Amino acid sequence: MKRPVWISLVLFFAFLLCIAIGWFGRIWYVLNEPSKLKEIRENSPDYKYINPLLLIDSPKEAPEFFALKNQINSYINSEKNNQDASSVSAYFRDLNTGRWIGINKETLYDPSSMLKVAVMMGYFNKSDTDPAVLEKQISYTAKVDPGQYYKPVNPLQTGVYSVSDLIKAMIVDSDNTALALLYNNDRPDFIDVLKTLQIPPPASTTTLDFMSPEIYSHLFRVLFNASYLSKETSEKALELLEGTTFNNGLVAGVPEGTVVAHKFGEHTTLTPENNVESRELHDCGIIYYPQHPYFLCVMTRGNDFTKLQSIISNISAIVYKKISDNNPLP
Repeated sequence: MKRPVWISLVLFFAFLLCIAIGWFGRIWYVLNEPSKLKEIRENSPDYKYINPLLLIDSPKEAPEFFALKNQINSYINSEKNNQDASSVSAYFRDLNTGRWIGINKETLYDPSSMLKVAVMMGYFNKSDTDPAVLEKQISYTAKVDPGQYYKPVNPLQTGVYSVSDLIKAMIVDSDNTALALLYNNDRPDFIDVLKTLQIPPPASTTTLDFMSPEIYSHLFRVLFNASYLSKETSEKALELLEGTTFNNGLVAGVPEGTVVAHKFGEHTTLTPENNVESRELHDCGIIYYPQHPYFLCVMTRGNDFTKLQSIISNISAIVYKKISDNNPLP
């Protein structure tokens, strides 16, 4: 039986309508769906025709690491229940693939000494075009820093130091005096590093909790990718970070001999009566597991540095075991 002409016409226009809906729906989706990847570019006024890509981020966590995330989260909850810490955050990133997970990754902390990495990068960035920057001499009269709990193994003595020597003392021994000398000598380059890498400054001079483990990862990722400094200075920076003398955090959680380029930070908040109100201890860096390097940042808050460093080392051990189980060494 032959189909009436009007039915054929209805079906034909319905078909065209479906195509139109699909087409305009696709356009709406493209225009309104947020970008799946976030790009951080240099945005330097020094260039007219280029805008180098520094970092790229996926907004979604990697499902293949959800089991690891659950394991870390379970451990953190147990430590908080034991009152060994009031807050713990962790951010893990596979540096080969960019796949990541985070636990309380947006909680803010005082980065303290961890910003020494940005100070170093500011000087190294300038030295890429003017190597003499690192040979500048700065004089210093020795004094004790009463606020540093983890004191330098080799504190600076009265004398004259090159910028290069001060950078080494600041990174390897986490010397606060070296930091002060370098920062006071050249603040703009440090601020430029934070601005370029989209690391927000503290909201005020009284609010020092302004860094999350995810945001802090920007510093190490551009060093690993050599996308901010030259290849040579990126390599030099990570070599210095491997030499840091603090080994009670990330390093304590991996087998002896594992290469770890990292930086720790500490902060103590005192009451008006000069009693300890809270402490913060963080350790973040790159663990060079063979063929599978990864970034791990653990930030903690509590009352006992010994307990906090134990939490960091235990999370480091959990992550290392998971990576080694998935990628057994020959």
